[in-house]
Amino acid sequence: MQPGPTLLFLDTSVIYPRTLRDWFCLLSLNSGIEGIDLRWSEDVLAEFIYNRRRKHSGASDAQIGRWRQLLTESFPNAIVSGYSIDPMFLEGKDKFDAHVLAAAIHGRVDYLVTSNISDFEDFADSVEFEILTPDDMLCLIEQRRPDSVSAATKKQCSYWSRREGSKPRSTDR
Repeated sequence: MQPGPTLLFLDTSVIYPRTLRDWFCLLSLNSGIEGIDLRWSEDVLAEFIYNRRRKHSGASDAQIGRWRQLLTESFPNAIVSGYSIDPMFLEGKDKFDAHVLAAAIHGRVDYLVTSNISDFEDFADSVEFEILTPDDMLCLIEQRRPDSVSAATKKQCSYWSRREGSKPRSTDR
């Protein structure tokens, strides 16, 4: 690991589901200057928008684009750009995920977080970062940064308690 914040590259499989996206974003925002910084690429965001459009075909441009805008405004340093794809990555289980490995390497991240571990396991020994599922990453953050988890949990409870029909349990530890 390099000095400074822990860098997490989030695959589309982590950014697309609202629950995972909200948790990772809140954990990052509540982790302090030397805490957790999120990374993704334009390709990941394009895949995110593509999948949102497929699920919500009648949504307006503003509705679909709002999520991208919120992510880029909240995390202005998250975009990894300038990477090139090693032809070796095209030989993996999903050649359409080669951009994820290339961007994570170029971004010098500490962790690649993805729900599609099997797509990347062929390259696990040849990269300088760990490849973890969202669950494993969240457990690791809980072990190392319980303060961030507590702060994010309180924000989640505050948000959801204002929603009709939703009453969270106490966040006291």
